[in-house]
Amino acid sequence: MNARPLISFSLGCYNQAAYIREALEAALAQTYSPLEIIISDDASTDRSFEILQQTVAAYTGPHAVKLNRNQSNLGIGGNVNRMMKLCQGELVVIAAGDDVSLPERTEIIYQAWEKFGHRPTSISSSYRTIAADGTELGLGGLRGDPKDTRPFQLQTGDFREFLTHRQPVVCGCSHAWSPELFRYFGPLKTDLEDLVLSFRTLAIGQMLYIRQPLVKYRRHGSNVSFFAGKDDTHSFEHRENRLRWIAEQTVRAYDNLMADVEILHQNGQLTRAERERLLKAGRRVQTVYAVERQLIDGNGLKRLSTLTDALGRGNFHCGLRFLPRLLPRTIYQALYEFKNRKPVSLRT
Repeated sequence: MNARPLISFSLGCYNQAAYIREALEAALAQTYSPLEIIISDDASTDRSFEILQQTVAAYTGPHAVKLNRNQSNLGIGGNVNRMMKLCQGELVVIAAGDDVSLPERTEIIYQAWEKFGHRPTSISSSYRTIAADGTELGLGGLRGDPKDTRPFQLQTGDFREFLTHRQPVVCGCSHAWSPELFRYFGPLKTDLEDLVLSFRTLAIGQMLYIRQPLVKYRRHGSNVSFFAGKDDTHSFEHRENRLRWIAEQTVRAYDNLMADVEILHQNGQLTRAERERLLKAGRRVQTVYAVERQLIDGNGLKRLSTLTDALGRGNFHCGLRFLPRLLPRTIYQALYEFKNRKPVSLRT
């Protein structure tokens, strides 16, 4: 009987003192073996690292544990790059410092990976959304045909179409991947690791979806990094911060994706014509987010100039999409708050 491969369970943390103990205890409780636990604190300014040290010191279980603290804040992508340098496993299971992995998460990921002959380079599952206090809110991260009840499902897609539509994409909070995605393409240059690694998987590997929820994904006031979904932000300013972050990171992600296109071309996987077509598609999407980023903080004249320039370059959809941004900021905010007002409950 062949020995089981070493798997790395990588926990990234930044200023998550309220949740990090539960996240780490969930990592240490994983049933798979052999397993190494890689913990990387991204220069937290709260008690996160102290809690990590205490929890690791008290651990007497079977897993090898490595605790790292970055000297400066590297961001999500930079912290992932740091963890990848520390990982020795043949598969890397990623976790955030405010989420909770079920004990069998790594075991089930391994079973799925084994079933498909170790070919998948990205594996993710559905998840249970929880509130800050742990209250369950519902099921999320569903992929594919809802009528398809198979436990493991390959997600197929054309990486040439991915640059435009960004589908299919893994569930970032439940993601596991092969280190080959980093050996082939190099480190991440953005915090949107799920976007970049989905593209890389479609280019050189397989994307596997596990129907069973294996993670409790925590939603709370500090969440800013979710890429898409219902606009349930708490305030106009929180919403603007989220959009600013998404726009900045998407511009960087497309720089990353287009650099990956160059690597594919250099390695003979793309013709010159295919390379040019992909770069053109990537720049077109990147421009939309670059325009949005400029509109969020620009003054009235700057916003008008930005939109006029976009229209002049033929980006009509982009221009129409952001036309409301030309309104005075107070009016734009008032319209947002009116649209997202909560209904008043009438009691007798």
